[in-house]
Amino acid sequence: MTFLSLLVVSLFVLLFTRLWFLQVMAGERYAGLAEGNAVRALSIPAPRGRLLDRHGKPIVVNRYAMVVSVAPNEMGDRRKRVLADLADLLGLPRKEVQRRIDASTAGPFRPKPIAVDVPTDIVFYIHENGSTRFPGVYAESLPVRRYPHGKTAAHLVGYLGEISEPELAMPAYVDYRPGDLIGWAGLERTYEDVLRGREGVRRVEVNAKGDVLRELPGQLPVPGADLRTTLDLKAQKLTERALADGIQRARTVPDTQKGRGKHYKAPAGAAVVLDPDDGGVVAMASYPSFEPERFVGGVGARYWRRLQKPENHFPLINRAVQSSYPPGSVFKVVSAAAALGGGYMTPRSRLPCPGSWDWSGQVFRNWNVADSGPMNMYEALENSCDTVFYELARRMWTDEQANGARREHLSDEAAGWGFGQPTGIDLPAERGGVVPGRAWKQAFWEDHRGSYCTQARQAPEGSYAQLLFSDLCERGNIWRGGDAVNMSIGQGDVQTTPLQIANAFAAIANGGTLYQPHLGGKVIRPDGRRTPVKPEILGELPVSRRHLEVIADGLKRVAATGTASATFADFPVPVAGKTGTAELRPKQPFAWFASYAPANNPEYVVVAMVEEGGGGSLNAAPIARRILEGLLDLDRTEIEPGVVTD
Repeated sequence: MTFLSLLVVSLFVLLFTRLWFLQVMAGERYAGLAEGNAVRALSIPAPRGRLLDRHGKPIVVNRYAMVVSVAPNEMGDRRKRVLADLADLLGLPRKEVQRRIDASTAGPFRPKPIAVDVPTDIVFYIHENGSTRFPGVYAESLPVRRYPHGKTAAHLVGYLGEISEPELAMPAYVDYRPGDLIGWAGLERTYEDVLRGREGVRRVEVNAKGDVLRELPGQLPVPGADLRTTLDLKAQKLTERALADGIQRARTVPDTQKGRGKHYKAPAGAAVVLDPDDGGVVAMASYPSFEPERFVGGVGARYWRRLQKPENHFPLINRAVQSSYPPGSVFKVVSAAAALGGGYMTPRSRLPCPGSWDWSGQVFRNWNVADSGPMNMYEALENSCDTVFYELARRMWTDEQANGARREHLSDEAAGWGFGQPTGIDLPAERGGVVPGRAWKQAFWEDHRGSYCTQARQAPEGSYAQLLFSDLCERGNIWRGGDAVNMSIGQGDVQTTPLQIANAFAAIANGGTLYQPHLGGKVIRPDGRRTPVKPEILGELPVSRRHLEVIADGLKRVAATGTASATFADFPVPVAGKTGTAELRPKQPFAWFASYAPANNPEYVVVAMVEEGGGGSLNAAPIARRILEGLLDLDRTEIEPGVVTD
């Protein structure tokens, strides 16, 4: 036998011997390993941190709920039948189950949640029939959000949703996976990195059927940190209730202006309570509101459509920060500061307050048609005399024209008070409002000139519309005297948010410091470490102390003997405030009231705004009174409309 032949025979002997060993001697051992040769790593969601009020009372917490999720890739060719049976078992339309699967951003190898708070008997049934009827269906206890106070502070706390594909590409979410829950709105969004915990890992050994053979070492989840906010839960409920009651009451008040409807529509509104000493938000309400509980496990299609309908007035919008409006006469504090600071009026000098005022043939009217006689600045604020501010605006605009508009008194003053830019509050999607002026109008005109020119060409020959749009097409970039006049009383193109007005009045109340409004108070880590959120100073009002005192004294007169006296004359605590009635035609007027109390030692700033709510004294001031009664522990009175003033 040759060497090569001997080598081949030897190899066959070795191969046969090894094969016999594997099949006979070790067959039973390897058969068992073949059924249990997979290790599966399962993520364990970490509970999010809680949201607490300033006293530690829970606003948003966690609970454990039975959640049914599906992994369609594990269903094979039985997917259609499994999902149909599961839909019937859960009592859901089959299309809805598929919609929830399609809406999930979870990857193909990660279960997609389709039902929360599943009854125990259904969970047991799924577990008992998992491998036969429901492959790829998981039922497990997971932490979800709980809202013990229902809709309270819904716009502030926000809600959760699955991370989107564009967000996954952002550097801020580098550690996230498809299907992860993140804050979609409110504090849940702003403090996502604080509230989010670190998920754990459960490692198990399974056989080919997916049965768990044994537990392997894993990693426990780490809960997120708690956020103690500046909110006072009692004050928040009080503010929301007062706003809702006031809006309902406004809808019963007759609108005496012909052609605008029998009553005020009052579809929506907002209210803000600030601590003037540090900018902390004590309460913030927006009406209408929504139920954050509906977002647990994914918001239903029907409820989502309801939230998007215009006739429901878009409840998801936080009107205190995400909507801006013409402020009306509450803006006169800015105009007063600009006039006093520029020397266009002294605190004691007087200007006429006629029922109407003429400038180059254009007539501007006061809210009060009667001639009220000469007024100083205290009295002009007290009585909200439009025509005094018209004259001051004329003087400032004329001076600007003569001096090349090196300074725009009203616009610069408003910017110094924080208007025209977001306050920086720790809530997403804050609007900055509009401070108009020459540069702003030029830019606006450049953006809209094409539309003006088109409408001028399309309007009937010789019509008012043709004259108007032709003028806007050719000279719409010019900052005219009428623009300054309108701005002086918070009309025209100026827009503010309720929060900006509240922050401005907080600065008056504390002597001139503009704080950055904030809701975050203290971060409390799972290990007990506490990190306070320090209030930031945005700057100081561009107003001398003397002139600020003049404005403050005028605001005290508003509540005592002026345009808000019908609501506050008998109030046991002195209040400083300003009414406002903003025209936004063809809509009904928007009602404003901005205030702080006690007037001589301010503890709270309260602002109320009602869309299409009529006069500020009529339907906004009574809301503020109700809020102040609760904040100051005074006897509650019924919300009654005030008298029709500015």
